[in-house]
Formats: sequence, structure tokens, C-alpha cells
Amino acid sequence: MKPRYTPSFTAWLEYDGRYLIGEKEAQILEGIQTVGSFMGTAKALGISYAYAWNAIDRVSKILGELIIEARRGGESGGGAKLTEVGLSILQEYKNLEKQIEELLSYKVGKPKVKSKLFSHDITVPDLSIIGSHCIGIEILIELLAEESKFRSELVSVGSSGGLAAVMLGETDIAGVHLLDEETGEYNLPFLKRYFIDDKAVVVRGYLREQGFLLAKGNPKNIKGFEDLLRRDVKFVNRGLGSGTRSIVDREIKRMAEGRGLNSREVLQKIKGYDVKANSHTEVAKALVHGKADVGVGIRAIAERYGLDFVPLLEEHFDFVIDRKRLKKPLVNSFIKMLGSDRFKAELEGRASGIRVAKESGSIIYGA
Repeated sequence: MKPRYTPSFTAWLEYDGRYLIGEKEAQILEGIQTVGSFMGTAKALGISYAYAWNAIDRVSKILGELIIEARRGGESGGGAKLTEVGLSILQEYKNLEKQIEELLSYKVGKPKVKSKLFSHDITVPDLSIIGSHCIGIEILIELLAEESKFRSELVSVGSSGGLAAVMLGETDIAGVHLLDEETGEYNLPFLKRYFIDDKAVVVRGYLREQGFLLAKGNPKNIKGFEDLLRRDVKFVNRGLGSGTRSIVDREIKRMAEGRGLNSREVLQKIKGYDVKANSHTEVAKALVHGKADVGVGIRAIAERYGLDFVPLLEEHFDFVIDRKRLKKPLVNSFIKMLGSDRFKAELEGRASGIRVAKESGSIIYGA
């Protein structure tokens, strides 16, 4: 019997020769425009929030324009919608898909393209925390889970992604550790940049030690950022928008200026500068598996994975919360646990390099 072959296709759009969007990105864009939420779209498509966020963030960076913007209003603080550029890209992709579908339909007598947007049920977590990754948050959630049963969602998209999630009404809490070089202040100066200075509160979190993560014994004797210029050293970076990436770029710039070098040329000499990990854990795993010699992360992760650690600085890791979310009992429980002696004791026993601050658990902005 002659086998029956069915034609199929994959379509995508390119921009300046670079892959821009395909079916999955188009589904995410369509979902955001329909549902008005990254979280809802991710749930509907059966993908992670981080995947959806990073896919759209990549497209925006290629174009150099925003394709998602905040939709104001609503009890939850608004939502997300496509910009004119985002709508244009989505329509362009749909037009391409339709043209190919019509060609195939002519050949086989039936349409090929079917929407799969709402193939999964949408369930909203009881507590969502989006932003920078940290062991301290994991410990806090464990302690809260001992007191009551709830569904939580921890999403690692970097500090900037967390602030954007607050702006879009996507999250209960955002973990943030961004230093403003002009003021020397952590986190607070960035609220205005994300248009949330009039709607958010900032709760003091804790202090974290950041530094170089290195293979056990530091076999390549790496001591500073100047060692990243060596030919025998392979680096693993963090993504744009993360607090750790801002540390890396700031220190590399200082090193270059101190040597009278051009920063852009210095970046080109660093092997692995363009290799991006999404969390401290991914950086550590890259080192453990020999894919890199050095990365930047927190001391607690170095100890968890048996790595060496060279300290660079201590930073403030704080939590940004939409004022409306303070009505949620779980959000208040989170803040209370943050300032508790119990959390302090757990950090001391389980997370080296992380310690509570004098104001941990207190609202330091927007009270």
C-alpha cells in the first residue's frame, strides 16, 4: 500500500538576517493581546513564565523597540498589551502563515493551521514571586509552607524583569538587587524608571555577598576581572536586566578604564561573555560540568555546589510589591517571615553569605 504523505511547514520571520519570531513567539504575542497577561498566556500554552518573558524580551532587543506595554487600570494593577510594533509583527506572521496555509489547503483540500493557544487550563498561583533568583526566597517559601498549604510560583527573569512584572500587574512580589551608580543607592531609584514609584512599596530584604564562582581549588588562579582577558579563561555571564549582570558590566567597565582600554574591545576579548545563564544555579552548574572556568554569583550557591568563592561586594536584595497586593494575607505573611528571628536563624544555618539587615521585613519606601 502506498504511504500517504501529508505536507507540513514551519514559518518564521527574520530581521536583518536574524530569527525574529516563529509559531511559539506568535502564540505568546497573541495570548498576551487576548489574555492581557504573561502569566495567563504561559499557563494557557503550557510553558513557563520565564520562557514567555525571555522570548518576548529577545524580540524587543533585536528590534530595539518595545513590543509589550502596560495596560493601566484594573483591580490587579493593569496588565499587558501589544504595542503597535508588536501588533504589526504578529499580523505579519499571521499573513505569512495564511499564505502558506492557503497553498497547502489547495494541495490537500483542508486547512493546516489550527490555534493551540488555549490548550491548557489557566490556574493562578496563590503567591507569585518574579524577579531575581535567590536561595533566601526558597528558604522563606519553605518556612511559609510549614505554616499553611498554598501554591507558589517562583520565576527567575532578573531584577528588571521583576520590576516590569510589577508594572504589568503580573506578580505579588518582585525580588530586586539593582545598584544605581549615580546615587549609590540600591533599588529605589529604579521605581520611577518602571513607572511604579506611585504604586509600589519596597520591603527591605537582606544582604547578599556576590563574588566569583570558581572550580574547586581555583586551578586557573583567577583573582579579578582582568583575568577574564586571559586566553585560557572561559566566562559564563548572566542575562541583561539581571542585577548580577549589572555588577559584571560595571566592574568590567571600571577595569577597562583603569587600564586605559576601550570597553567594547575588552568585551570582545572575554571568552563566554555572550554565554548567558538565567540564574546563579545555572552559572554554578556550568562550572561543575566544565563548560566555564568562572562566573559571578552568591557565596551560598558556591557552597551548595562545592565551588570556590572570591568575594567582590555585599549588596541589598529587596522586595518590590504593588500596594494593592498588600491586601493578600500570603503577602503579609511573607513580609512578617522576612523580619522574623526564625528566618534569620535559617539563613545563618543554610545560606552562607546571606544575612538579615537591621530593617529586614520593614517597608522602606511607600509606607
